[in-house]
Amino acid sequence: MQNPSLNGFSALQREEQLLQFFIINEDKLKPTLSSPAYFNGWSWQDIIKLMTATLYDITNNQILPQIESEIFDRTNYAYVSFMKLPPASDQTKRQLMAVMKRLLSTPAGRQSMSGALTALQTGVLKRYIMLGFERQKYIHFELTKVQRLRMPQEEIYNLMKTTILIRPLISLFAPNMGRNGGSQSLSPNYAEKITKQICKVIPALPDTIIRAGVNSAIAFQDDRNLETTARLSSIFSSRCAQMKEGMKIDRGAAASDQSWFNVARRNYKYYGYDFDMLTELYNISAENGW
Repeated sequence: MQNPSLNGFSALQREEQLLQFFIINEDKLKPTLSSPAYFNGWSWQDIIKLMTATLYDITNNQILPQIESEIFDRTNYAYVSFMKLPPASDQTKRQLMAVMKRLLSTPAGRQSMSGALTALQTGVLKRYIMLGFERQKYIHFELTKVQRLRMPQEEIYNLMKTTILIRPLISLFAPNMGRNGGSQSLSPNYAEKITKQICKVIPALPDTIIRAGVNSAIAFQDDRNLETTARLSSIFSSRCAQMKEGMKIDRGAAASDQSWFNVARRNYKYYGYDFDMLTELYNISAENGW
């Protein structure tokens, strides 16, 4: 976990890198780790099981306090009142935290959580939401006029935080959706079924908010009426799942975000993104050198 080659990756990203390392290098690792100096006589399956469990424990010690802080301390749920929905309570937070722990008990859930947590921890989501709101162009119009979110930009950001945390929960009911950034998408009917299932485990959270998180896995081309918060969650979950902080950019090359948004624009149909939204995010990144 401390290998310098993993610098810049989040805890979940480092975990995934190491799990892939075990798989790719099995032929070299197996004779060494099963030798008397390490796990004498153990089967490779038992060695991998122990290594994976230990790796999960190390990662959980880092990310569980972060997730708990986001849910209980760093998110203001006042946006619920602006949406004229039943107010959030401590029970809402407890239910959300409980299902997050359940999510992290599965490999697909851990993979799906990487992008959402990175988007929050690095501040990437906040800076784009705030600037998108302040510019009063496409993103602002879609949030305030189309989705009709009549609330201050800080409350919209807090709503986005909850939405992007709901998205990984899809993998509990659709394991093949575990990885971020793939071309897989849910059909609107399947998304509605998953929404109802998640509502059962977080009954204190309004279904409108849960639905937007689940709908982030629907391709925009399949449903042009997708919530703006859903479309943004889709983009930033994928972007941040692949992000490595502190990357040095060659002189003359585009910055990391700018490059990613540009590639995403060329492949927007394949990934199910909103092209106009990507264009504004690309412009924001270009203007700020991100």
